[in-house]
Amino acid sequence: MVRSSSSASNMYEFENENGNPYRNMVMDVMRMSEGNVRKCTIVEEEPNADAARFFDLLRDSDEPLWDGCTNHSKLSAVAQVFTIKLDHGLSEACYDKIIEWTRSILPEGNRLKENFYAAKSMIKPLSLGYQKINLCPNFCMLYYFENAEMIECMTCGHSRYKLRTGRGKTLVAYKRLRFFPITPRLQRLFISPKTTEHMTWHQSHYAVDGVMVHSSDGEVWKHFNSMHPHFSAESRNVRLGLCTDGFNPFGSFAAPYSCWPVILTVYNLPPGMCMRPEFMFLSMVIPGPNSPGWNIDICLRLLIDELTQLWSSRALTYDISRKQNFVMRAALMWTINDFPAY
Repeated sequence: MVRSSSSASNMYEFENENGNPYRNMVMDVMRMSEGNVRKCTIVEEEPNADAARFFDLLRDSDEPLWDGCTNHSKLSAVAQVFTIKLDHGLSEACYDKIIEWTRSILPEGNRLKENFYAAKSMIKPLSLGYQKINLCPNFCMLYYFENAEMIECMTCGHSRYKLRTGRGKTLVAYKRLRFFPITPRLQRLFISPKTTEHMTWHQSHYAVDGVMVHSSDGEVWKHFNSMHPHFSAESRNVRLGLCTDGFNPFGSFAAPYSCWPVILTVYNLPPGMCMRPEFMFLSMVIPGPNSPGWNIDICLRLLIDELTQLWSSRALTYDISRKQNFVMRAALMWTINDFPAY
């Protein structure tokens, strides 16, 4: 679907020449710069729904809190009140009372969100979210997909939930796995002009024969390209590396505890970027206190399913540098770990 240059300009042309720190905060999260955003005034194709929601958030960051307000935008006001809520441990009910009083002293027609739910809904497009999946305490199985309704482990018979005490009706699982889907995180890399221009670096950089400055110069990468020519033909397809290891989050002097983060690294990026923390994506946290041992593959099922889908089913992604949607694929090239994890 093609947009006219005038309507596209309305969509991506932002006012406020002096800049908005909260808008800049959003762009910084996405590795965007003021100059790059202003280059995207004309698009040739309608952004997909996820990309459009992010651009809507940028527009909200520039909309003043009320007509004539120069100090705050809708986003800056919500961000500051959210910060106060978190710093002081305020409840949602307390947050709503503060907002109700604040709105009563602001000018008529102010755009401050009326409660916690409305404010959370406004900033949700920026959030990438995660899933909570119950796990057998002995790492025998995940309560996921076809096993989602089971209440005890099919292997060891351990109960899924703790015994309820008192009058509480909420069921609490013995162990819970937190999974951060990688697909939306990879799609965000193509929304920002500052990162999408580097996502094809692995193919466009000048390589010297016999000199390896990046994984793309190695024989493994070249062999993979020869084995999968349809994948390698699209330079925007993503090459990933996986790293995992156990550590004690409470320090070496605390009681023994083993927590296992699983991190994915994007190897499309140049050497100076792919090892930076902001481009190393935490995909899951395997809870302790014990190591998953041989059963770590049980925990990795969620990630394996998503990587399989990215390889075969693909994901519709908006590339802002070329101003078009494309079908993104991803491949896990290798894993990096110590011998026990291996």
